[in-house]
Amino acid sequence: MSYHFQGSQLRIFKKYARQDRNKAYLKNTRFIIIEHLLPTTEEMVRCLMESEAEIFALLAKPYSIDSEVLMRLQGDGIKVIQKSYQYLEESDYLKYLILEAIDKSKADKKNVVLIDVGGYFSRPLKEISDKDKKYISGVVEDTTFGHNRYQMSVKHISVPVFSVARSGLKEIEARFVGRDAVSAIEYILRKKGISLAGRNALVIGYGMIGENVARALRGGDLNVSVYDKHDHKNLSAFIDGYAIHKKRELIKNADIIFSATGDPSGSMTYEEIEECKNNVILASVGSKDTEFDIKEVKAHCIEEKDVGEELKGYVLPNSKRVLVAKQGAAVNFILPSMPVEILDLVFSEILICIMLILTSKTKGKYPPGIIHELHLNYLNEISKDWLRLVNL
Repeated sequence: MSYHFQGSQLRIFKKYARQDRNKAYLKNTRFIIIEHLLPTTEEMVRCLMESEAEIFALLAKPYSIDSEVLMRLQGDGIKVIQKSYQYLEESDYLKYLILEAIDKSKADKKNVVLIDVGGYFSRPLKEISDKDKKYISGVVEDTTFGHNRYQMSVKHISVPVFSVARSGLKEIEARFVGRDAVSAIEYILRKKGISLAGRNALVIGYGMIGENVARALRGGDLNVSVYDKHDHKNLSAFIDGYAIHKKRELIKNADIIFSATGDPSGSMTYEEIEECKNNVILASVGSKDTEFDIKEVKAHCIEEKDVGEELKGYVLPNSKRVLVAKQGAAVNFILPSMPVEILDLVFSEILICIMLILTSKTKGKYPPGIIHELHLNYLNEISKDWLRLVNL
């Protein structure tokens, strides 16, 4: 298959967004988007705007903001919002932002659609009144972390909820995320003259991302162990050739720990971190900075010091030092953003979810109260189109 250097790499997304039927709906839609502010997102946003969709607000995820992308989007008049995770979680900011969009839609009858990366809209959607919710067509979630949060609250959300977090196309993206996470840590260590190979690595969470992190680590000549809170995942890891054991036993021997659970409650408590080896490296591959209890590490540490690019050491009261990569946020974002042509698959899936929400609004085909996922037929259609266009 040839490499294509000209034009947009969001070939499928752009094709679908430009189709007359879809464009007719998009031009009557008001979007609130939470996303990584990277060139990939910029291209997606511009494709939506070319189809005359309104970007009411774009909320930038704190640990993945490209300053040049930020400047370009703001320069084009797009409302880019930068708030901390804590502020978005603990304040009513998102609720009032949604209500502001609804007020505009009461006047011009545009559909309000939410694109979420992390489940941030799950709480405000529960709090908006029924008379206002009728202006919200639905929400599409991108990540496992967000999917898990919507699972806990979807019965109390009276608008359609779609998720792409567990699709076959997302598994393709996960391969790149896993490789990038390991490559990012190797990049950090090499700048300090240190090799990643030969060490003992632990991967917590053996889902689609954790599995690919483990594979990349093994390919980098590390000794890899795996722990998952679900025993059927531990069984899969064992059959795949990885060492398994109780978590508390594995952390005592790990030189580096990657966590990719997507669990809103996190994967390692402060007490567990205290039991780790001296100079253990903690690397998150989750969509939020909650995989490790870094807040408690910071609260209890007696000394903190930068030990390398994106690597900070914390000396704990037990005299052990833990090295935290990227402040506990996802380490794969240390590298340049994922190839746009790969994200084209997931972005296109998100777009089809949006179109199903918009075209079936009055038909009740996708009722509230459950999380909807695309049928395999749609994934096959995206895959066929992608292969055809890449092979031109």
